[in-house]
Amino acid sequence: MAMAIKELQPQPTSPVQSCWRKIVTPLPVPASVPLIERLRAAEPVSTSGMPPILWHEAEGFLVRDPFGNQWIDLTSGIVVANTGHAHPSIRAAIHRAADKPLLATYSFPSKERLLLLEKLASLAPLPDAKAILFSSGTEANECAIMLMRRHGQRISPDKVGILSFEGCYHGRTLGAGLSSGTSQPTDWIQRERVKHFQIPFPLGPLCPWGCSRDTPCDESCFDRCIDELAQRDIRPEDIAGIIVEPVPGWATYPMPAAYASALSAWARENDILVCFDEVQSGCGRSGRFFAFEHVGIVPDLITLGKGLSSSLPVSAVLGPRSLMDQPAPGDMSSTHGGNPLCAAAALANLAVIEDENLVEASDRTGRLVLEEVKQLQQEFPQHMLSVHGRGLFISVHFTRPESGKPDTALADAIVHEAVRRGVLMFVTGRGFLKISPPLNIEPEAVLEAIGVIRGCFLELKDQPA
Repeated sequence: MAMAIKELQPQPTSPVQSCWRKIVTPLPVPASVPLIERLRAAEPVSTSGMPPILWHEAEGFLVRDPFGNQWIDLTSGIVVANTGHAHPSIRAAIHRAADKPLLATYSFPSKERLLLLEKLASLAPLPDAKAILFSSGTEANECAIMLMRRHGQRISPDKVGILSFEGCYHGRTLGAGLSSGTSQPTDWIQRERVKHFQIPFPLGPLCPWGCSRDTPCDESCFDRCIDELAQRDIRPEDIAGIIVEPVPGWATYPMPAAYASALSAWARENDILVCFDEVQSGCGRSGRFFAFEHVGIVPDLITLGKGLSSSLPVSAVLGPRSLMDQPAPGDMSSTHGGNPLCAAAALANLAVIEDENLVEASDRTGRLVLEEVKQLQQEFPQHMLSVHGRGLFISVHFTRPESGKPDTALADAIVHEAVRRGVLMFVTGRGFLKISPPLNIEPEAVLEAIGVIRGCFLELKDQPA
């Protein structure tokens, strides 16, 4: 495989010059290496997994370093910049807010927080909706888990379990981390000892009951999940809520409608709440404002973040008054929730999504991208387990032809080689590429980027790991 430029050994590159891409130096840039080394000395190793390019400017769908290089960005930061990096309207809103002598308010009343809360409540397809603001998606998901457990305790002291799905991601704090399911076990605490339970996400190619790439999971798959829970002595009476990404960040594949319908019916029948985590997939990312619009059911709680502001840290939980008013004053708040600058950024961001029709643009451009990538899959099915996506939320899953296991080496090598050619992606370390550019990306630019990915794949696919 091509050498990963993360090793901090500058390597020559071929010059790149297009309308959107420009590579004029070795990578990593020799002059950037001392600064990156200083970062690595100051930060934990866990922060060093991305390609070592020094971000200097990011505007729209372009990222630049201070040395003359420019990349088409397929990351949106980390699925943050839905309206593009440094959108002029968002920057102007932040400037106006920063010019006022009011930089923090906690939970004291403020007009800035009010306007964002009212906007969010108007967007939520929930009865009598309220919202609360936080700083990060993981914080919002922790709040949602707490609300679901409080709901369960009203019914029975033992009804506090949280059901989640393997592969989904909800954050890194305790409850959110326990609800996240990755390929690595949680080795510092056992989920089920604290009443967190997991079932497989209904992704056909990985279905444990025999569904396939072309056969979506249905209600029978959900019924089998419930049967397996019963075999583990986990009953509906033990479960307060379900948290799931309606279009998971790793699979970018919506929960199939029949499966979702069965889940919803089972939850209602057993007084179990459903929370859809829209931190990555929301705010137009999936070609709908809320990704659960693809799924066909409306949840009890919604969490938002990342693309809610396309910039500053802000997240939210949306739910009906009956749930949101459970905690007493002081029992559910956040030091920086509703920060005036963050609220201004989020309000401006929501206005841009609406004014520039970015939900429709995400759907339209995403269809073009998905068609291009699926053509590659059709040419090389032995190397690709699956290609999925809704809107500009697309993933390409590679597999080793000889074993059928995820080809992590190939996927990561493509990322590093694409960076050398002017296309920026992030390393997943799980055998797939994630294509999530800003929603306002020019269609020609993202198709050019897919062409670069294709070239990298063709060059690397047969090289030894």
